[in-house]
Amino acid sequence: MSSEATTSRWATSVVLGDGESAYIRPLVPEDQDALLAFHERQSPESLYRRFFSPKPSLTRAELEHFTTVDMVDRVALAVELHDELVAWASYERWTGRNEAEAAFMVDDAHHGRGIATLLLEHLAAIARTNGITRFTAEVLADNRGMLAVFAKAGWPLERRFDSGVVDLDWELATTDEFLDSVERREQRADSRAVARVLLPRAIAMVGASDRVDTIGHQLWTHLRDSAAVPVYPVNPRLEDLDGRRCYGSVDDLPDDVSLAIIAVPPKSLESTIDACIAKRMRGAVIVTIINGPKGPQIDIASIVARARRNGLRIIGPNSMGVASLHAGSALQASLVDVSLPPGRVAISMQSGTLGASLLRRARDLDLGLSWFVSLGDKSDVSANDLLQFWEDDDNTKVIGLYTETFGNPRKFARIARRAGRKRPIVAVRTGAAADGPMGSALYQQAGLIEVPSVHALLDAARVLAYQPTMRGPSVAVLTNSVSPGTLAMAALRAAGMSPVESTAGLDWQSSTDEYGDAMSSALDDPEIDAVFVIYAPSIPAHESLMSKTITDAARGASKPVVAVMIGSTDGPIAPDSEVPGFAFPEAAAAALGASFAYGGWLATEADTTITHRPVDPARAKALISQALDAAEGNEIELGVGPAIQLLSTYGIAVAGAEETPAARATDVAERLGYPVAVKAVHRQPGRSARSGIALDLNNADDVTDAIAVMNESLGNAADRFVVQRMTSPGITVRIKCTHDDRLGAIVSVGYGGVDADVIGDRSDRLAPISPSSAAAMLTETLVGQALADAGFDPSPLVDTIVQSSQLCADHADIDVLDLNPVIVSAGSAIVTDLTVRLVDRPDDDGPIRRLG
Repeated sequence: MSSEATTSRWATSVVLGDGESAYIRPLVPEDQDALLAFHERQSPESLYRRFFSPKPSLTRAELEHFTTVDMVDRVALAVELHDELVAWASYERWTGRNEAEAAFMVDDAHHGRGIATLLLEHLAAIARTNGITRFTAEVLADNRGMLAVFAKAGWPLERRFDSGVVDLDWELATTDEFLDSVERREQRADSRAVARVLLPRAIAMVGASDRVDTIGHQLWTHLRDSAAVPVYPVNPRLEDLDGRRCYGSVDDLPDDVSLAIIAVPPKSLESTIDACIAKRMRGAVIVTIINGPKGPQIDIASIVARARRNGLRIIGPNSMGVASLHAGSALQASLVDVSLPPGRVAISMQSGTLGASLLRRARDLDLGLSWFVSLGDKSDVSANDLLQFWEDDDNTKVIGLYTETFGNPRKFARIARRAGRKRPIVAVRTGAAADGPMGSALYQQAGLIEVPSVHALLDAARVLAYQPTMRGPSVAVLTNSVSPGTLAMAALRAAGMSPVESTAGLDWQSSTDEYGDAMSSALDDPEIDAVFVIYAPSIPAHESLMSKTITDAARGASKPVVAVMIGSTDGPIAPDSEVPGFAFPEAAAAALGASFAYGGWLATEADTTITHRPVDPARAKALISQALDAAEGNEIELGVGPAIQLLSTYGIAVAGAEETPAARATDVAERLGYPVAVKAVHRQPGRSARSGIALDLNNADDVTDAIAVMNESLGNAADRFVVQRMTSPGITVRIKCTHDDRLGAIVSVGYGGVDADVIGDRSDRLAPISPSSAAAMLTETLVGQALADAGFDPSPLVDTIVQSSQLCADHADIDVLDLNPVIVSAGSAIVTDLTVRLVDRPDDDGPIRRLG
């Protein structure tokens, strides 16, 4: 294969519609023989539908034409699988137009796998970067498969029918409908890709051993005793293992093996993966520890790249293994014995050591799992892939994550946000995944329920998996002991909830009937959102009776119930109970807080409304392009006039202002109307004229005097000034959007003014956000409380936050948008000062499905 084909920006591994991975790359002249072979094995019907006439072969001139492209006006892509060309597609620009004609051909043996749709998405991405805005295509009317590809791609089509041919024409716009279509296809494909690995037809244990002190022996015995499918040991020095035939190599295995669990020396890893590829396996879990201080250095990236091109996906290396606890998919391919009941919680761990501790803790809690996956070094399969799979898994109700890094955080946030609407995601925040505002924005926007430890993850999972989601902050606290009740009330408040002490009058003499009545009353109360039961038994024998009472009262309830059984241990309060029990109130309150956080996030996600302000993204893009074209380098800070123009395209209100030299300042002030503020364009931090800002100037003399003070203190820096109409007094707020290369636009909100950075009041989200999310951000800040105390309606400010986030999300060239301050008063939120910095960034590839 030509280096030109593999090093191209457009060469990438992809996931087909059925979950198998393949490789897309540009066609090059060296592909002529492969293209001819591909062509000549297709049916006459398929060839007729592609070329509109019988075409049993291709001439050398045609082959040269198809494979000699410039990747601008003429583009051709090939799909390879197992080193064989299985599809190709092309576009050719119409002369003098920003339109191109697209054509496709997929191998007869690979129809129905989503290949044509993938090629169409990739061709469209290339076309957009080359200034092509529309595609055309001619399709025979009886070619229903190809017509369906175009119809389901996500673009509105213009159709014309003439003489048995359908002429199609469509705009390559990245509309919401198109983005949604791509995301749905990606989710289905990625879910099926993981299913191909985790739901095998048969399993090979490569490196199985009869030596009890080896990893190979541990893995083999766990697999042997648990798997619901055939398991074959592989070891060249053994003829049989535990009464089963032991295979000498991967090559000798039966053809139905689709998953390999690999525990071989690092030096043998590459050849083992190559053997799995040759066997057409679907997945490999690599337990082998590689690239330590001793032993050979393994180029795992090249191994993964080769595996992906040939339909093999990899978990690991340095994985502790995988396990499924449900009967139809049961397997324990893990180093730790996962002797747990089947349950509703799926766990993904990056750390093998912590994974072992987590499983032991889950066993102590009698917490059943649906899946356990140790990702290890995440060389291929990642948490993103698992989320796509578990989103569809009926056995999974809660997802738990421990990850130290996010390989593609923007994609992770998008997937987690969608999956989280169906199943809560509890995550231990640690390492690089938690750094700074980026980490905060990622967790908040994606709806991740943040917990500080693995123990807390399991506690939160117990509540979320077996109790209804909490829908409000009020918690009824039922207790027969004062001190635990006091601890519970404080812990609940610390978690953001509103504890309500029961009026039932429970004490150490209260009977099970009295407890049951108190619970029924609280569960029936529309003002109560959860019930927190504390029981300190006066006689130990009474605990089992009380556990039954609590269980019976909670059964079928629409509100969550947690129980603190003083003197007992963490776990279910009874063998048949779904009420999570805790030894201490603090842990129970934190776990219930996870349910409260999830319910609150779901409420914000239910709001997808867009504010009514007018939006003109095309005008905004034109203004940005105009400013960057005039810049001396690749970045520029906008002047006041252009910045106000840009904000106006998204309906963001800015107090009337104009940039002017000193000589015209009084004229501008007269035109805007007094009182005014005068600000030096190049001013110093502070609030005085000497620092470059003067407020409440009521006449021309005030303006002249202020500018004189600025000239004296700032010298040559005071060359130009902004004259601005004063607004009504109010509360100062800062809205700031910054571009992050990994996550895109991040919006933050907090107190504004010159001391905003010192105060450090801020809440962060990934842009764009909904009005409910913007309102939630305010509740997390001091300035939000100040607005509430002042009785100001936050709606105008919420609209401004939403529109600012949308502006920056839509235009990646906006590096910084700093609105500080925004003056909020009764019925208004007016921007009174702003900074807009643009950076010329290359267009991204848009919505394009690719691996890595």
